[in-house]
Amino acid sequence: MITTRKTRFMAGVATATGLVLVTGCAAGGGGESADQKLVVWTYYTAGGQIEAMDAQNELWAAEHPDIEIEHVQIPFDQLPSRLLATATTQDGPDVVLDNVVVDFPSLAASGVLADLTEYWGGYADADQFDQSALFTFSDDRLYNVLSYTNLLGLYYNEDALTALGLEVPQTVEELEAAMEAVAADGQYTPMAMSGAATVEGAWMFMPLVLGEGGGYCDFDAPATAEGFETFSTWAENDWIPADTATWNQADAWQAFLGGNYAFGINGNWNLGDVPDAGFAIGTAQYPAGPAGSFVFPGGEAIGIGAFSEQKDLAWEYIETAWLSEEASLINFETSGQIPTRASVAGSNAVAENVLAQPFVAAAADTAAWPRNEQTAAMQTTVGEASSGLISGQFGTEQAIEYAQIGVAEALAEGGGGC
Repeated sequence: MITTRKTRFMAGVATATGLVLVTGCAAGGGGESADQKLVVWTYYTAGGQIEAMDAQNELWAAEHPDIEIEHVQIPFDQLPSRLLATATTQDGPDVVLDNVVVDFPSLAASGVLADLTEYWGGYADADQFDQSALFTFSDDRLYNVLSYTNLLGLYYNEDALTALGLEVPQTVEELEAAMEAVAADGQYTPMAMSGAATVEGAWMFMPLVLGEGGGYCDFDAPATAEGFETFSTWAENDWIPADTATWNQADAWQAFLGGNYAFGINGNWNLGDVPDAGFAIGTAQYPAGPAGSFVFPGGEAIGIGAFSEQKDLAWEYIETAWLSEEASLINFETSGQIPTRASVAGSNAVAENVLAQPFVAAAADTAAWPRNEQTAAMQTTVGEASSGLISGQFGTEQAIEYAQIGVAEALAEGGGGC
């Protein structure tokens, strides 16, 4: 069984567009040599996450100036298959940051992640991390660790709201009233969000279902229909433009940063870009439905490639560049990703960051992911259905039926458990 908890954490579901073709990992044993390197796989793109990782790598470089860190950017939707393929090729990364809440079951079962249990047992600061940051599999061995968590929230253009005399919406009903006013005024487009037919689009959409009291594990309940009907209203009124049917999260963020949108639904990993925006930006929790405001927890977890020949060195890199107090603080201050290390999560730096507080609040009570190896397939189905609503491919009833059938099939294929 996968060990996760209801509170705290999910996958940035961050995206990537570039692919650097690098094969294998650096050869070598426990010693260090002048030409040694560690290969790190992520699906990070430009922005706060890359800037944070570069700064974190400087911590490593200060202690290991002769060991290069080679960062390989793999597209978001390709990283799992590339990593699974290493079971056959017997090569791969030294270190990988994967979408743990979606891909962990299949990655752990396939044997492409190294066992971190002994490393964690000898880690002096292990008590800084809650059990919810540790991902074990059915063998009770540890394979992934979360150094931060990512969540969704509502970004808003303060200039737009001031010009229109609008308050920051706290509920879905208030958000809809605000978007209607924005559309009627015509100066701004109401909402920038990902509507892609992928797990990204599903992640953006599903809080509407969660706010109605539903979720993937009871997807045939009325809450699902309520969520789709709300989203259909947004699409029919062009509060979310038809173009968003193909936007990933990075596309949606860049559109919001352009200054022409009143609202944007996106993640805390974009907070590092806010100071450079040409307009005032505020943040709030994802608007609440009748059951409250809930989002899925996310965040890329860290693992070591099963076929790395430098596992000891890879773990030392993880300790220094990701789990340390210095690294966690750099990550938060540069990218806005919420630290899981207690000494940083409870620090003044986090408490005093006003823009981060809605995401910190969301992390305290998150929705539960299905414990099923077909979780990614469930999300893809929902992403296809919600994207189809935006593009006009589906009517509301068609989208609901498509999503419910697909989620039920995926749930059954993954063993039926949730």
